[in-house]
Amino acid sequence: MEEMYSVEETHFAEEQRCENYDLSEYVDRLYSAAVKKTRDSQTAEDIAQETFLAAVSQLSRGKKPDNLWAWLLTILSNKYCDWLRQKYNRPQISFEEYPFEIAQESAEEDDSGEKLEAIRRELGYLARIHREVMVRYYMHGHTVERIARELQIPSGTVKSRLNIGRQHVRKGVTDMENYTKQSYEPDILHVACSGEEGLHHEPFSLVPGSDKLAQNILILAWPRPLTETEIAKALGVPAAFVEPVVEKLSEGELMKRTEGGKVYTDFIIYTDRDRKATFAKQLDTVEKHFTLFWEYAEQGLKELREKPWYQRQTGHARTKLELHFCVKILMNAHVIVRDEVTGAMPYSEYPYRKGGGRWIAIGMQYPAGYRREDDAEFWKYGVDGEAGFAEKNFRDARYLEMCSYGTSFGNCPDYEKADSYVKWFYELWEKVPAEESAVYAHVLQDADSLIEQGFLRREDTLKLDIPVLARAEYQEECSLASEYAEKTAGYVREVLLPVFESGYVRLPSHLKSVPKWQQYMFCGDSVPMMVICKAREEGLFLSGVDYPVPASLLVYEKE
Repeated sequence: MEEMYSVEETHFAEEQRCENYDLSEYVDRLYSAAVKKTRDSQTAEDIAQETFLAAVSQLSRGKKPDNLWAWLLTILSNKYCDWLRQKYNRPQISFEEYPFEIAQESAEEDDSGEKLEAIRRELGYLARIHREVMVRYYMHGHTVERIARELQIPSGTVKSRLNIGRQHVRKGVTDMENYTKQSYEPDILHVACSGEEGLHHEPFSLVPGSDKLAQNILILAWPRPLTETEIAKALGVPAAFVEPVVEKLSEGELMKRTEGGKVYTDFIIYTDRDRKATFAKQLDTVEKHFTLFWEYAEQGLKELREKPWYQRQTGHARTKLELHFCVKILMNAHVIVRDEVTGAMPYSEYPYRKGGGRWIAIGMQYPAGYRREDDAEFWKYGVDGEAGFAEKNFRDARYLEMCSYGTSFGNCPDYEKADSYVKWFYELWEKVPAEESAVYAHVLQDADSLIEQGFLRREDTLKLDIPVLARAEYQEECSLASEYAEKTAGYVREVLLPVFESGYVRLPSHLKSVPKWQQYMFCGDSVPMMVICKAREEGLFLSGVDYPVPASLLVYEKE
């Protein structure tokens, strides 16, 4: 071992004395030429390394070749002849077949550039532990012993990783490209959650809309566990770019790693087929049994309209409160029936997350270029589960929360700014002058957008245009909605249960953390808005409403 270190140290010192000649660009070419001659990768490595060392030694003693590449090939030929003499004087054992189909080399013409570029590309796809030894050995000419010392691993491990790395590179160079569709036309993945998001808006912030790489890594690793190398190859992206994203997603608890080192997406991802599996059946059920679904919702509305906290709202705010109330009744009724099939999952069973909050992620996959407006008939009946954006101890309020359902009548506010909107909406309701606002100026600039969405209106001044309830009043609304949801569920149970008999999502066998209710989420998810839209068509609800109706309300509790 000491002798090897002394050779390496001499090599390093000689490199310093021949710095007028940059030999690093010839490492690949020397190895390729050696492979062509020996047809054995291990022998080629030895010969190329000996050639490199001999060249460095001669250059450090003052050698000045006219044609550096031709001179290197001459040294290589001599080393090859030495090897031949040894080969026929004693038995040789080759542990690996010729790995790459390298183009012919000559001093006059080098036509291996394209293949060497392919090799460099394949190096980029290797996993980190194999890539780092391959690059050091072949690109930088480091010895096995130096690599072992610098990486603090045994020499045998270095050799093993080099062998595995060569096998992967060989296969990649000789095989046709195996990019998936995601490599040239990446899909879209929207990530949402059920439960309470983390301190930094996890899981939303882990996969922003602009991060196509993270989105498609999650999509690829959903059907089955993959190595980072397999993901890199499928996307046509070097593994060095994939690895930190996988690490971030794993740390954020959106991915997990198997005992064998592969990674997989640890939450459900719905495709268009999943979302629409029972859509026609749901529509048919509502068409045939609309009266069953609407009867108790209509009775609940009559009782709601008698409440003093309803009557003090403005006209627009009353409409939005009614929509929020009806969605809550019909959504809860749907969930009650679904829970008969899947079993209920109380919030107490949601996992605590590293970044705070207790959530279960939900993924929506769309093809590249997807536009919701092209699928308007489906999204007309879409509804997002109730989102709550809470703030504590702001001005004289101990507690603030904005509660919203996203529907085709009005979307939820931008979650990234929702905490600021909650504060601003409370200030507007309390008539705090704009110059005294505690909200950042860039949020105040969203006024026009929020007017278009139905959250604000402009008269002589800017005013809040959604209902405002004290916390006790909101709890009363929830209790009233739950009462009528129970009645509705019992009334529609027999006609709704058949919707859940088919169309549920079959999970990959390795995925164990997805709750059963998520497999059935889209089986009856469109029913609530189908009922509300049918009621509107019949003139029973939202009649004459021609303005945006976000199903949102502001809840407060003062000191």
